[in-house]
Amino acid sequence: MKALLAVIALLCFAPGAPAATPEEDVQRYVAIFRQADAAAHNKAVEELASMGLSDPRIYDPLEKRILAEHKAVEAERAEKDRVARYIRALGFSGQEKYLPTLRSFLGNPVYERYAKDALQQQPDYQRWNPVISSRASFDPQLSDDDNRVMNMLRSDDLMLMRIAAKRVYFAPNDQALAQIAEQVRKRYLQSDPERVDAVAWLVKALGRTIAYDDLLQEVKASAPDRKVRNAADSALRRKR
Repeated sequence: MKALLAVIALLCFAPGAPAATPEEDVQRYVAIFRQADAAAHNKAVEELASMGLSDPRIYDPLEKRILAEHKAVEAERAEKDRVARYIRALGFSGQEKYLPTLRSFLGNPVYERYAKDALQQQPDYQRWNPVISSRASFDPQLSDDDNRVMNMLRSDDLMLMRIAAKRVYFAPNDQALAQIAEQVRKRYLQSDPERVDAVAWLVKALGRTIAYDDLLQEVKASAPDRKVRNAADSALRRKR
């Protein structure tokens, strides 16, 4: 439960300073990972999941820490979790250069599942990071973080939209909710077992406002997938 609350807090208070350049974003994380501050490192790794950054200047130091520290900290749960987060972060980089390091943890009883997750996510983030971080459609009226969420929602990639929907659920804003509503209208009648969880998260995010209750009622009544119908029902019941 504590871990879940920590993730929620990180999602709610992810970076939102406006008008940062890509280089400023990179330098901010380089500075964080130079410090010996485990709490700051953990928060930064969670942020990297939706920052769209692939620069090796961020991830090379994490790889070095993984290789230097993973054996020494396995007995210490907090330290083990920190190294596990670094392993996850290598997947967020989208960089193929870290694949040998990630593969070296396959079969490791402590870190294998984190390495597997990172290996699975690496090709996704190779595709996603340029989309997430693109400044081409940034709205100066929105924070950088909200602009990244909007990029995800406009991507036409349901798995990337799922990440965005989780962000909006924990930190809603009107523009993102309007974009989510558009995607829900477009997709909720389609039945696709591999994508149903993403659509359910889009529906769940709409529960953060009463503005789309009519749409939620429509989804609850007509969506072919039970998980999507249940997401709409739960969103509506939470408001009673």
